[in-house]
Amino acid sequence: MTKISKIKPLSVVIVDKGYDSEDNHVLVREKLHRFSIMPPRYEQVPIWKSHGRYRKEMKRGYKKILYNQRNKDETIISVIKRQFREHITSRLIRMQNRELTFRVIAYNIHRMVNLLVILMVSRQPFICKL
Repeated sequence: MTKISKIKPLSVVIVDKGYDSEDNHVLVREKLHRFSIMPPRYEQVPIWKSHGRYRKEMKRGYKKILYNQRNKDETIISVIKRQFREHITSRLIRMQNRELTFRVIAYNIHRMVNLLVILMVSRQPFICKL
């Protein structure tokens, strides 16, 4: 997260239950000075048994609407994996990053072409000949 925050400034860090730890909350909130949403891993455990200030705060509640924005990212990643293969063939880190970048660019071009086709088809007048 610290490397990502140097490349692109973060405002909110949203992750799934697997990253629920007080250390991760402290990193995001106190060192990076950002807001974090990490749902509690064990929801049935009462608040008073949870350890850590930020984990207790997540137990008390967080904005579900903001957390559900994460679903959009997961969907896009899933589509990219299905359309442009899941495996990376490059060995060097630099080339792996380029390969992923090109896949994202290809996905964006694919989306734009599909939208243009839909717009062109929807603008043609419908003529019914009997």
